Amino acid sequence: MGVRLGWRAAGAVLAALAAAAGCRTERDPLTVAVALLPDELPAYRAVVADFERATGERVLVVPQQYADIRRALAAEAAAGSGTLDLVELDVYSLAAAAPEVALLDDPALAGVLPALAPAALAAGTVDGVRFLPHRVAWQALLYDHDVLGDPPATWDELLAVARAHPGKIGFKGALYEGLTCDVLPFVWAAGGSGARLDEPGARAAFALFAALAPALHPHSATFKEATIAEAMARGELVLHLNWPFAMALYESQGLAPGRLRAAPLPRGPAGRATVLGGGYVGIPRHAPHRKAALALLAHLLGRDAQARLARDLGWFSARRDVPLPAGDLLAGYAAMADQVRPRPNLRDYPALSRRWQQAFRAVAFENVPPAKALADAK
Repeated sequence: MGVRLGWRAAGAVLAALAAAAGCRTERDPLTVAVALLPDELPAYRAVVADFERATGERVLVVPQQYADIRRALAAEAAAGSGTLDLVELDVYSLAAAAPEVALLDDPALAGVLPALAPAALAAGTVDGVRFLPHRVAWQALLYDHDVLGDPPATWDELLAVARAHPGKIGFKGALYEGLTCDVLPFVWAAGGSGARLDEPGARAAFALFAALAPALHPHSATFKEATIAEAMARGELVLHLNWPFAMALYESQGLAPGRLRAAPLPRGPAGRATVLGGGYVGIPRHAPHRKAALALLAHLLGRDAQARLARDLGWFSARRDVPLPAGDLLAGYAAMADQVRPRPNLRDYPALSRRWQQAFRAVAFENVPPAKALADAK
């Protein structure tokens, strides 16, 4: 998923570590850059402490934004040396970062790979396995049960809801990656690959978007994950797509799983689908402690550590032997677990993603016919 808060102090630490490259010894700690929120750090450190006790290694955990980790990784790759031993990146940036990390073909990981869901493993495979899923997430349909009763299960039912509740359908319509995460599930549900804008599946999905456009919330063009979640909490929306954090937010406000609930995405002509999100870990090509980093990676993706992170932080694990958190709150996400797909694994994915965003905005906010919007974006 995507919403991570930046820590300037952590950024300064990361910069200092990068500047100190070449001054380390084998007795120095492993340096791990992870996109953690402040309240996640203690529980994460406790999992890392188990590794430290078992191996005698020391680990420095540096909480940081994905974007800053990506920049530090690129800088170390350009310099030909580094201080980072393990890095976590957002899943959609993996293809671009693949040349800067090592292949994960070591026997130390032989017990990990078979336990991972194939779709999650595929997302980190770029000319071989380069990244492994640290935690995963995907979107579900969030809806107002008090207003709708049952959620729309098909595209036809979604259109009926839109006609009955004009101005209360939400899409994350800002020009950013979250919009692509709203678009691709519909393209896939119509049989499209998500890698091309000129397929029948893309045209079918955009015909649906054109039909939904008159019912979109007036602020849809500016919505992102947090703002669309807030609009729904205020009763301005009857449904939208969002990540699990939104349900945790609603639960803290006493809104879920009573009034606000999660359900599977509506079924399209080719079925259901949702976008894989989350954080993936890799070992930089110039990691100073590769062997120890492999051992730490195996520990973090082991069943015990993943089960603990799921229990203590509510993270979804890509391991098939670690169940999703139980209960009604996340039932809609559990129902979508078998329909999760990675985004197109292309080096130029950011450019492709921007085209999907531009095409949607043209249809939804500028009344451009779907065929023209797709052709113009292509």
